[in-house]
Amino acid sequence: MSITRSAGPEGKRRFQRRARQEADKQALQARILETARREFARGTLETVSIQKIADALGYSKGTVLKYFPTKILLLLAVKQTNLQEVSDRLHRVRARNPDSELRLRRVMEAYIDYWVANPDHYRSVFSMAGTVEDRRYPNGVYFGETEVARGGVQLFVTSVGEFLAERGVDASPVLSQRLATAILSAAHGVISLPLGTPTMQWPNVRANGRLLIGSIIDAWSTRIEAARGTDAWPKISISTFL
Repeated sequence: MSITRSAGPEGKRRFQRRARQEADKQALQARILETARREFARGTLETVSIQKIADALGYSKGTVLKYFPTKILLLLAVKQTNLQEVSDRLHRVRARNPDSELRLRRVMEAYIDYWVANPDHYRSVFSMAGTVEDRRYPNGVYFGETEVARGGVQLFVTSVGEFLAERGVDASPVLSQRLATAILSAAHGVISLPLGTPTMQWPNVRANGRLLIGSIIDAWSTRIEAARGTDAWPKISISTFL
C-alpha cells in the first residue's frame, strides 16, 4: 500500500510535467506559425528564410526547424491553419442560418469579412509568388488536394446546392460547382482589389461585398423563376444563368 501511495503523487507530478511541456510546445508552434504568417505576407517564399522567421521570433533557426524541417512545410502549415480558421467560422455561420438563401448570403459575407479583416492571412494563403511545386508536400500531395482545401471549396458548393434545391431545382453537382466557383471568384475580386491597389481609396469594402453577393443571388433567383415555365424544369443548366 505504501508503494502505491508514494507512486501515485510522483506519477501525477510526471503527468503534470508532461502536460506542461506539451502545452509549451503547442504554444511555441502557434507562435512560429503566427510569425511565419506575418513574414510570408510581407515577402515571398524567396525573400523569407527560416533564419528571418527565427530572428523575428527570438529563437534559434534550429528551434524552428525542429517543428518545421523545411520552409515549404512551414508555409503549407500557415496556409492550412488559416484555411481551417475561416472554414470553422463559416461552418458556424451555416449552423446559425436555417434558410438556404440567407445561409448562402451570410456564408459569402462572412468569407469576405474574414479576409478583409485579416489581409496578412489572405496574402500568405493566396500569394501568387513561387511555383506550383512550392505548394506540394513531400509525399507528392499538393496543398489544393488536401482535406482542408477541398473541404473549404465543398462548403460553398454545398451552400449553393441547398439554395438551388430549396427552389425546386433538380441541379447536377456540376451546376452547383460552377455557380459556387463563380460567386467565390466574385468574392475574391472584392477582397483582392484593394490589396492590389493600396494607393487608391476604396469605399467600404465589406459593403461592396454585400452589394455584389446580394446582386448575384438575386439574379440567380430571377433566372430560376423564369426557368419554371420551360419544358426542362425542374432540370436546368448553366445556360440558365448566362
